[in-house]
This record gives sequence, C-alpha cells and structure tokens, in this order.
Amino acid sequence: MLQYPYYTEEHSRMIPASSKIGMNKIKGTKKIEATNTNCEKWLEAFKQLRSSKLQRRKILKTSKYYISAKIDNCVLYYNLVNDTLLSLPAALEEGCIKCLENPNDKDTIYWQKLYNDHFILDDNHDEMKEIQHRHWRSANEVSEYSLTVLCTLKCNSECTYCYQRNLEFEYEEMTESDFDGLYQYLCQVPQRNIHINWFGGEPMLLKNQILSFCRKADRDRKHLYSHSLSTNGSIYDERFFREMEQYGLTNVNASMVGLGDNHNKLRPSQDYDAETVVKNLLKMTRHTTVVININLCKSNIGQAKEILERFVSYQYLPIRFSFSRIASYDHIPCKEEELDIDTYMKRVIELSNWALDQGFVICDMSCFQNFGVYCGAYSKHNEVVGPGLYVYQCDRTYNPADAKGQIVEGKFVWKDNCADCENAGACLDPFAVEECKDCKILPYCNGGCDYLRKIGKSACPVEKDYLEEYLKLYYRIFYQG
Repeated sequence: MLQYPYYTEEHSRMIPASSKIGMNKIKGTKKIEATNTNCEKWLEAFKQLRSSKLQRRKILKTSKYYISAKIDNCVLYYNLVNDTLLSLPAALEEGCIKCLENPNDKDTIYWQKLYNDHFILDDNHDEMKEIQHRHWRSANEVSEYSLTVLCTLKCNSECTYCYQRNLEFEYEEMTESDFDGLYQYLCQVPQRNIHINWFGGEPMLLKNQILSFCRKADRDRKHLYSHSLSTNGSIYDERFFREMEQYGLTNVNASMVGLGDNHNKLRPSQDYDAETVVKNLLKMTRHTTVVININLCKSNIGQAKEILERFVSYQYLPIRFSFSRIASYDHIPCKEEELDIDTYMKRVIELSNWALDQGFVICDMSCFQNFGVYCGAYSKHNEVVGPGLYVYQCDRTYNPADAKGQIVEGKFVWKDNCADCENAGACLDPFAVEECKDCKILPYCNGGCDYLRKIGKSACPVEKDYLEEYLKLYYRIFYQG
C-alpha cells in the first residue's frame, strides 16, 4: 500500500505489503558479469541451444514489449511481459539486434535464447491476452490480505504540499469502537497472512491505540500479522517501537524535504525540526528498516543531496532511500514548487547513482518485476480503511460518500451501488482504456493510476520516457550491489 503520508505523485502507487521495501531479489535470475573476456563463453552457450524441427517450421515475430539499455560493458534486455532480464556483453549486441529484427532467421546462434525468453514469439501468440491474464491472476492473489489503516487524519505539521491539506473530513480519527470493529472484522478474513500499514495524518499521534490493537491482534492464533508505519518522523517512543518489533514491524516509511531552511519552509511545525527527524529515524533503525523518501520540488532540488550526506556515516544501518515528486492540485495549489517531469527524472537518476556509488541502498522505484499489478488499488485483497471504518479503493479519498463499503459489527457491508460487485473481483479494469492498449509500456504500468485519470491528470508513471535509465538503476540495485 502507500508508504508516504505526504502528497507526491508516487502516491499513485499503492504497493502491496510484500514489496514495500522494494528490495526483493528476482527469483531464478543469475548475475553474469558481461565482460569482453567471456564473450566466447556466451557464444559457446548460445551454440549449444538448438531449435527443434517444429520450431524451425513456425512463423515468428518479435515481442513489442521489451526495452534495452547499455550499462558499463554490457547491454540489458528486459521483457516487460514475463519479466525476463537478459544481460549480454556489449560486443554481442549487434548480433542480438539483427536476430530481433529478423525473428525468422533461426540459423543465428542468438535465436533459441531469445525464443526461450519470449523476446521472439510464435506469430499467433497473443501478448495482450498474456498481459491481462498475468494482471488478473496477481490482482486476485489470496495469499495475503493487505490493509492501509488511516487511523487519524490529524497531523502535527503543516506541510505546504500535503495532499490532505484544505480538505474537510466528516470523521478525523478512529475511535475505540472503530479499533474494536476492525479487529473483529480481521479475525474473520480467510487469509492466513495480514499486513497493516498504519497511515495518517500522523499515525504516531495514536501510538497508544495502535499498540493496544496490536497486542490484541497478537493473540489471534488464526492469523499472522505484520505491520508497517508511514510517519513524518517527528515522534519517537522507545516502548512503541520495541513492542511493534515483536508484533512484526517490517519497516517504517518516512519522508523528508531537506535540512534547515528547506525543512522549515516546506514542512513548518512548532513541534519539531529536521534534526529531530534525523535523530528519530536513526533510533528507529534499532527495531526495523527505515525507508526515507526524499520529496523533490523547485525549492529543494539543489540541496537534496544534503539529506543523503547527513546519513553518510550510517550506511551500516538498515536505511533505504527513494524519491518522489511534489505536485500541485486544485485543493493544494503549489504550482510554484512543482518540477517538470524531465527535470525531476534527471535529478532522481543523478541522485540515485551518486547514492549507490557511496554505498547507500536505494529502493527499487520502478515497476519492473511487478507481476502484473502497478497499484494496490487494482488488487482485490488490498484495501484502505479510515475513520468510521469506511473502506476505500484508494487512499486518495477520505469522504464516506466515495467509500465502496463499510465495516459494520465486524462484517463488510457493500455500498448500495457496489453491491452487485461483491464477487466480481477488483472494480478497476486497467485494460478498458483505449489509449493504453497500444502503449509499449502497458505491461509495466497496467493502465497507470485510475484516480489521476478520473480527475483529468495524466495516469502514466512519471518514468514513462525514462524506462531505460530506470532499468540501469534496477540492474545496479539488484545485481551490482
């Protein structure tokens, strides 16, 4: 689910709990150093792959859903449909390109490998059907029930860009009765594994209520609970984090905008300053992994590296970094701070590479290896619960009128206009948008953010035109670290 309690464009992605930290290694893919010295080994390996007589009679085509990028002395090929990553010595690139341009030339030594990894396909292979099948299979995955709990919409900060700014809430905070009703409901869900992302507002304002809930949930022998926390880092309580570690706290997600004046300008508060946040986050690493999301805008883009430099002596601690873009919307106009996408993306790539060079761990910000789900809002068992126990498809909405249902006396009650959807799976169909059907990155974003589309904004991921650069980062994060 969503990780950061402040408004950024990255909020369009509600990442399922199992991939929150974004550091899961790809299964079954081996790292092979692509150096000129082992070109002969590669060529020999290719020669050992021979096409069968049946394959040689087939008419073939090249997949339309792959990208490639050069990094150091190798070239990367990534299949967006089946998540295959192929790394070759740069000296072999020309032969590989020719094979992809002429998929029916089965005599080339590259052909069998490219065919096996679905870069080359049978002419009657329906890639769109495969993309849809993969998405709906993942969207209906039942191994874990993932929940974002908006326990409070109150906050101890006045962030100038907060998405919740200037909104009026019918219910601002979960009551004791709400916490009891939520527990009663979760005791009945069929999934064995339950993950809760405590979200806000600032959830640490309700730290005692969260602890009380987790103590009770820990006695539920039918389920295994895990938890994450999205916070501004202003509050630290040793007892809270010590107990939460015992209850399965997987990670804390905190956002920062800068140090000193940058913090004071973008995140004014009389309760804390940037140095308080830094010290609190370092303390949290005693009990869990801390993911620091650096929110970028015009005011701080030149000084963003200072945040990384502040943690340069703590690389041995379980700290991760990611980046997101502050953007302007009608109810939170901050156009004067919004970076254009090109400026933002170039800075993110620059900062990420610098951080990796320094030995920092960068979270994978891409949707490579997403297994068909770009956003948790598309998943049937990934939901948002707010005050009053109203249940939402996405954590961008806080008005009960926008809820798809409500938890009442421990049971989920569908809203009248959603009642017929009870057994229909997720309500969002990412393949219903005509403009997306012919897009090369469809298997990457699966239609993008439906919320942004509904309010007239671009639903595409900000990295749409920078996937090759993101692929290089992805390779560095998972295979060169």
